[in-house]
Amino acid sequence: MGILEGVETELEMNFESKDDAEIVLRSIEPEIRTSPSERTSVNVELSSNTLKIRIDAEDATSLRASLNSYLRWVKLSYDVLELKK
Repeated sequence: MGILEGVETELEMNFESKDDAEIVLRSIEPEIRTSPSERTSVNVELSSNTLKIRIDAEDATSLRASLNSYLRWVKLSYDVLELKK
């Protein structure tokens, strides 16, 4: 069995509007600047109402941890945004 070297994933989340996507992006930007692990790198892009998050990690454990963190932060931001509507 070979050793897994480097793993990656990309998430695309579509929001109701570009404004909603921008609000979520701004709310998670502090987390992007302080990546949860030195074993991962994260790239976030906004295109219209779509937020794309790409995570590159050294191993599956790091990928899973980062993925869980970003999903939680986005969900929390979205939930707060929905409360304001």
